[in-house]
Amino acid sequence: MTTSDPGPTGDEAANLRQRLVGLVGSVLAPPEEADDRYSRVQALKGRVTVERHGLGARLSHWTQAFLMFVLMGTGYAIWTGSYGPLNVVPWDGYYLAFGLHMWAGILLMAFLFVLFPLYHVYVDGHRQLAELADIRVALRVGQAFVGLKSYIPGYHEARQTYDEEDGDWVAYHPMQKTFFWWVSILFGVLALTGFGMYREMRSDPAWWVDWLGFLDGWLNIVLLKQIHLLTFFLIVAMVAGHVYFALLPSNRETLKSMVFGEMDAYVLGGEDDDER
Repeated sequence: MTTSDPGPTGDEAANLRQRLVGLVGSVLAPPEEADDRYSRVQALKGRVTVERHGLGARLSHWTQAFLMFVLMGTGYAIWTGSYGPLNVVPWDGYYLAFGLHMWAGILLMAFLFVLFPLYHVYVDGHRQLAELADIRVALRVGQAFVGLKSYIPGYHEARQTYDEEDGDWVAYHPMQKTFFWWVSILFGVLALTGFGMYREMRSDPAWWVDWLGFLDGWLNIVLLKQIHLLTFFLIVAMVAGHVYFALLPSNRETLKSMVFGEMDAYVLGGEDDDER
């Protein structure tokens, strides 16, 4: 004889609802009320030179940017059949574009999934996982960007302030973390659909092409091409947005740090913050 699960009791259900309401309330709470560092940042006066990005992270970042443009250019050439300067004798334009496209994609995967996270996260100490504070800030900044609310007092300064106690920057632009994750996911889709098409075209593919191109067994090549092209357009839009935000006047110090490594920043320490 078996007994059915009685399910949560009334007290447990009420407790669960209370916790959910508390979580939603925490997410929707004004960031300046939930985090007192914003008010402390407004009291800071002087700036100091701080290293934000080490050499490894900077080289990885700009190498990724270069490889992305190689992929975009060669992908466009393969799709349209317009090879231009890639029609170099004795090579055929298609094979040169295809070779550059494939190896640029392989190198990009190595930088995107291994080298950049290694230097940016583990060496430089930047946090890439979205935290509750990031979600609150993202909601408020998104509303401010379209004119529904004002920006958080001290928000722009907070993105240029290093918290010594926390070992991280007080605030990030919402695009900084989300861009990394979405581009990683989308480039993963590009790689899998690309190798799926490559496996379909090769009569006797190498073991690693056969392994990475497993989608060929599930999707036909027409659908693989369509997903590949749609993902490509999404990445182009995201890269364009990334460049746009990087060039805004409020982000010039951050852009400078990705080129030279250092930036003029505030430093948030202990009780003597207002004296800095």
